[in-house]
Amino acid sequence: MKIAVIGAGVAGLTAGRILAGSGHEVVVFEKSRGYGGRLATRYAGADNSTKVDHGLPYIEVSSPDIEPLIDEMVEAGILTPWQGPFVHMNEKGELSDVKPSKKRYIAPNGMNQVGKKLARMVDVRTETKVSGVTHIGEDRTKKRSWMLNFPTGLTENFDAVIIATPSKQAYAILNTTIDEVQTLKLLREVDDVEYAPSFSLMVGYGSTDNPDWAMMTCDNDVIESITNETSKRSEDSECAFVVHTTSEFAKKFKDSDRDEVQEIILDELAEILGGWSALPEWKQLHFWRYTKAVNPLPSPFMEVVGNDAPIALVGSYMNGDSVESAYLSGLAIGKFWSDKFSD
Repeated sequence: MKIAVIGAGVAGLTAGRILAGSGHEVVVFEKSRGYGGRLATRYAGADNSTKVDHGLPYIEVSSPDIEPLIDEMVEAGILTPWQGPFVHMNEKGELSDVKPSKKRYIAPNGMNQVGKKLARMVDVRTETKVSGVTHIGEDRTKKRSWMLNFPTGLTENFDAVIIATPSKQAYAILNTTIDEVQTLKLLREVDDVEYAPSFSLMVGYGSTDNPDWAMMTCDNDVIESITNETSKRSEDSECAFVVHTTSEFAKKFKDSDRDEVQEIILDELAEILGGWSALPEWKQLHFWRYTKAVNPLPSPFMEVVGNDAPIALVGSYMNGDSVESAYLSGLAIGKFWSDKFSD
C-alpha cells in the first residue's frame, strides 16, 4: 500500500516508520521545516550557537510501551536522564525541592534530535502543506482511494491516509473529504477537542553565572515554568532560559503586540529571579497555539471503518496530551494497520 502521513510530529513519524518497516510505501508530509512537532529546538544568541528547547523541554515516561523508544534514543546518544535539581516557587516566593514521580529525559543536543532520528526511517517531505484530501470513490478510474491536494495545484494519490496534526488542523483537512466515506462522526469528535495555548520566551545572558537548578515551576499568573537550558547541555554554553507562560496568560494576550508580551513576561521574570533577568542580551518569543489538549479523546486513534478508503487520525490529543500520548497513538495505528493490511 501507498500510505500518506500528514504531519511529522512524534505520532506521525512513529506510525510512518512502523508501516514502512512492514513493507508499505510511506510518505510523510510536513508543512514546516523540521520534524518532531513540539520537540523543537531553536538556535539563538549572537552567533546562533546557543541551543534552546522552546517547545517541550523534556520527555516524561510513565508507560512501559514507550520504553523501547527511550532505550533506542539513549543508546543512540540522543536522550539522557534529566537529574535536575528541580524546584518550585510558591506565591510567597519560597523555594522548595521537587522530586518528580516519573522519569524525565532530555536531549543534550536539542529535543529536535528525537524527530530527526525518527524521520530517518521514512520519506519525509518538509515545507509541504496538504490543503485537502479528496476521496476518489468506488467508481473511480484511478487505482488509489485518496488524492492529496497541495496549494501549488499539484496532487498525489494514495491508498490510505493518516492525519497526524493537532485536532483543529485535522478537522480542516478531514472536512475536505465527502460524506460517502462517513467522516462525519470523526469530524464531530475532533471538533470538540480544545487546546491550551502558551508563549515560550527564550532569553540569553551571556557569561552570567548559571543558577543551580535545572527547572523551576511557579505559582504565578504569567509564568508556569522556567527551564535552565544550560543545565541540559554537555558543552559549555551561555546562561539561557526558556520561560513558559500559563495558558490563561496566553489566551488573554495571544493577539497582543509581541513586544508588549515580551516585556510583561520579563517584568514577571524579574519578580521571580531578580532585576538582572529583565535585561537579557538576546530574546525571542514563540507562540504555541496547540500546547496541549484540554479534553483529549479517550482512544489512541480514530479511523473510518472499512478497507476501501482507509483514513485515520492520530496525535497527542488521543488518550492524553504529551509526547508519550503522541508516541502511543502512532504506535497503536502503526501496529493495527500493519496487521490489518498485511496482505
